[in-house]
Amino acid sequence: MKIMFIDIPDIEKKCKTIFKQFNIESYNFSKRNLNQIPMDEIEIIVGMPLSDYLTLDTFPNLKMIQLPSAGYDRVPLHQLRSKNIILANASGVYSVPIAEWVIGKLLEIIKLSKYYYQNQSKGIWKKNFSMVELAGRKALVFGTGSIGQEVAKRLNAFDVVVDGVNSNGRDITHFNNCFDMKKGKEMSKEYDILIFTLPNNEETAGLVNSSFLCGLKHDAILINIGRGTLINEDDLIDSLKKGKFMGVALDVMNVEPLPQTSELWSLANVIISPHSSFISEKIDQRRIDLITSNIIAFLENKEIKNRII
Repeated sequence: MKIMFIDIPDIEKKCKTIFKQFNIESYNFSKRNLNQIPMDEIEIIVGMPLSDYLTLDTFPNLKMIQLPSAGYDRVPLHQLRSKNIILANASGVYSVPIAEWVIGKLLEIIKLSKYYYQNQSKGIWKKNFSMVELAGRKALVFGTGSIGQEVAKRLNAFDVVVDGVNSNGRDITHFNNCFDMKKGKEMSKEYDILIFTLPNNEETAGLVNSSFLCGLKHDAILINIGRGTLINEDDLIDSLKKGKFMGVALDVMNVEPLPQTSELWSLANVIISPHSSFISEKIDQRRIDLITSNIIAFLENKEIKNRII
């Protein structure tokens, strides 16, 4: 059995010691060693395998792809199905730190942290009586997967009423009610907090546009940790300039890094972070645990966690 890790040498090195007892050879791929790996012998890939210099045809004996990410919108699912290649993602690995980031930004917004930080830097001692409470507010989470569930679990602890939106409105743990996408968009105007954890696809791209934004409460809070393509940034900027939103927190953008020319940088009630909400000292170990357990499950013909195909 030969496995190729793509541009994650630290993870490959740690997994390698675990694989010794299973007689598994592993390679860490980079452009520099393109011709040094027996591509026709690779059966499992860990990483994002497709690029200008790697295609599915590069791996005639490929049987499984384990993504190190939760998102899989860049993977050609139809091609994998036609070749009977198993695909698994890393759902759950990053959910806890992302959910903590969401709660942190919510508290920063309602407790006016930017205002007080700016005053602190100027040595100004001044109260702002615009602060509000999180308790009793209504939140709608678009996306009820692992990240959405971790967010909802934490919001429940703050006495927030949490509803969710998914593909068919099925009930999910930690959510009071769940709606399908059509109903969720209709209901969004009733919520104080809107949180987006959705992947990028035909249904979600451009979801948050001028029409959607116009229907939201004037003092709503909007948070996006899904994909930057969910939001039409020009429409969002227009809404912000008109005084809409108590606050907006964005960890993902249409173009990353966010261009310095973007007006989002300078708008007072916007918090921006560089696609970093997932960072934690625990994610590497979670990834190693998932990767090794799934590869062993594949070898032993057992159930593979987070299997997409």
